[in-house]
Amino acid sequence: MRACAWLLVPLATAQREPFALPASFEGTWQGVPYASVVGPWSENFTFAITKLPEQDYLFQANLPFDASPEFRQYWSWQRSYLRVSGEDRGRLLHCPGPRDPKRKRVAMMQAHTVSDREVTFCLRKWPGYDESKHPFPFHSLGCYKADAEEGCGCFNWTLRVDESGTRMDYQVSMAGSPFELRSRHVWATLQRIPYVAAVNLEFPGSGAHFDCDYHNRDEHQTELARCPFAFYYRPPPETSIVAASAFKHCYNLDAQVGLVLEWDIDEQTSSLHVQISALSDVAEYVSLGFRPLGGSSSLAARKANTGREQRFGMAGADIVLGSVTGGVQQYYSSAYSGAPEPDQSLTIRDASVERRGGRVFLRFRRPLIGGWLYSHHGITASIASNVSDMIWAVGTWSGVDEAPSYHGALRGWREVNWTDPEFDSRPLLSLRPYRCGLTIYP
Repeated sequence: MRACAWLLVPLATAQREPFALPASFEGTWQGVPYASVVGPWSENFTFAITKLPEQDYLFQANLPFDASPEFRQYWSWQRSYLRVSGEDRGRLLHCPGPRDPKRKRVAMMQAHTVSDREVTFCLRKWPGYDESKHPFPFHSLGCYKADAEEGCGCFNWTLRVDESGTRMDYQVSMAGSPFELRSRHVWATLQRIPYVAAVNLEFPGSGAHFDCDYHNRDEHQTELARCPFAFYYRPPPETSIVAASAFKHCYNLDAQVGLVLEWDIDEQTSSLHVQISALSDVAEYVSLGFRPLGGSSSLAARKANTGREQRFGMAGADIVLGSVTGGVQQYYSSAYSGAPEPDQSLTIRDASVERRGGRVFLRFRRPLIGGWLYSHHGITASIASNVSDMIWAVGTWSGVDEAPSYHGALRGWREVNWTDPEFDSRPLLSLRPYRCGLTIYP
């Protein structure tokens, strides 16, 4: 165990003196996430902790998801309010934006352990909490009671500052299947920067009034989206002077691995013609997973082991994978995390994989309705819907196992509107900031 001045103490057994974070936590921090739900980043993530005169704390974060300042309106943000005393002592109200103005609470967390350099917050339900509206595997994995501390099996947010007080480990983890790693939602090593985040807001009330305000306070971006941070963006370099995509839709989903997703919809045959590619120096295989009901809160989705509670895992995905060595392979993922199983439920045709111009390309056609849900449950859910999502991964090929190796952090998730990918203006839901054009490849 790492030596420290204090032992980790459950807050429930501590005296009810005001909760306090280590003073070294206060300030502004910045770094590039090396693992996240959407994939590894290339641009900075900025996070600030401010202790207010009333001794409560405000957490602020700016999440541009590698979108350039030209698309600042698509950036996301987070404010979290940590109450230090009273009935909400040690509770962290999390208010990510933007959200529906009718929403009062999105997430609540409780501090469970604290030391002189580390604190952990875990998910906390509140009266009236509707499990079906939240992306945690309450039923399939029993995540709320899975760990020794309630809620930690669903959502675990750890902040850890080194001895010098200049570096912070920022680690947000979701659930994980038994004996498998947790899903890394946002992991980054942040460095302290000389910037004081401005605070000009009214802290939320207590008890039933400890909630978000998407009509006013929480409906706009934080100070961290302003100068100087809005100008730290580096445009991705061109990798070729050859013409860009011949597909109607083309988007750069991850600059770290050079992931490009392209597709056409054939309305006459109700099919998708798709191509996914990545840089061959990091990817010996590329893979694409489809979940027609990935965002659904319906009982039918939960019974089929898919839907919103599986959102940040892999369960429910029909996966097509291509490597030059192993060819085109198909899988289905029945588990939240862990290796998927070989499966041919999804009908694909015209499938090919090739290495060309420093990239690995996987191309195929698939029907809009099909896969595991259709063949095993008779569910006629189309991927061309507002509850569909997709996952991707790249990695190396194991010649010993003749199978894909674990992708590690080189994976991501997105909601993709396959018919109109720029329709929704909310962050991550619109792909407009990632449209091909800046990066051109063979």
